[in-house]
Amino acid sequence: MLKLRLGCRTWVELLEKLVESTPREIVALGDEDLEKIKVGVKGFLELSEIVSDRWRGPPSVLEGFREARGHEDG
Repeated sequence: MLKLRLGCRTWVELLEKLVESTPREIVALGDEDLEKIKVGVKGFLELSEIVSDRWRGPPSVLEGFREARGHEDG
């Protein structure tokens, strides 16, 4: 997998490396890599939509996070 070959731990790191690369460093992607990227992007977009739907209205994301971690007001 390209992500592992380039030593990236996350998709963000991989995208950052690809964007910052110069033409000498560009890596050709095979059909298998492209399919994995498509699946990953599709999954991310689905998750993003689910999270957005879930966090509409109160409580805010920050309030939900604090509640989940056991923070108290004040």
